[in-house]
Amino acid sequence: MGWLRQGNQMIAPGIERVDTVKTEDGHEMKSIWCRSDLSDTSMMKLSTATGYIYGYVQDMETGMWQYIMLDFETGETVFTMDISDKPGYNNMAIGMYAGNSGNALYCPTGYLELLRLQDRFVYLPEMPYRKVDLDQAMRNVLSREKFAADGGQGDVEGWLNTITIENVHPNTTVAIRMKGISGETGSLKLYAYGTDGTLKEVPEEKWHIRTEDGETPDMLTEDVLYEVHMTVEDGGDFDLSETEKEIKISAVLGI
Repeated sequence: MGWLRQGNQMIAPGIERVDTVKTEDGHEMKSIWCRSDLSDTSMMKLSTATGYIYGYVQDMETGMWQYIMLDFETGETVFTMDISDKPGYNNMAIGMYAGNSGNALYCPTGYLELLRLQDRFVYLPEMPYRKVDLDQAMRNVLSREKFAADGGQGDVEGWLNTITIENVHPNTTVAIRMKGISGETGSLKLYAYGTDGTLKEVPEEKWHIRTEDGETPDMLTEDVLYEVHMTVEDGGDFDLSETEKEIKISAVLGI
């Protein structure tokens, strides 16, 4: 009852990443990072699609139950999302899980509710009143090897974004929000998959990068949120859907 009513105050804190490292003599355990300020109740989950560790914690100062995202490499907090300060939103160590889309996180709670967290990283700038179905929006890591094998040149910059939009106009502009990208804007190229399964460079007149304020930057910094606007023709070279008035794109930046 103490755990149910008081939440993480009843749990010993501490989250540590420990790697199994192969050596000449066999294997050894190596501590990579440790956080002594978090008390997670959800059995934290690593998503290889995003490179983040997801958890469900209670803010000890505000009492708010919240989702939390940690950077796998450093252990630093990337994002938190408040749910509620009510004790019933303690998930009581029930397992949390992430969807394979890289954009869905689920956690049961003591109120017998299943919470879902999704990021609205895509929208239609010409039709802001229309909401893109997030269950048809994926954001996954594309390895450099896979990028090159499929026709990309250089390095991958950002995630592979796969999005399906229904009831579209013949030509539709899709805006994809991105963070963590850097370098000169002119050095970036946008690649998208064609129906033959290979990556092709999107013509310059079909896409551009802008800030949320509508400005076109010359240099990109990792801590700023940008938007990649891509215009796609229904049934065109980069439309992966065979359904009329439905567009499916799968695009990634290269540098």
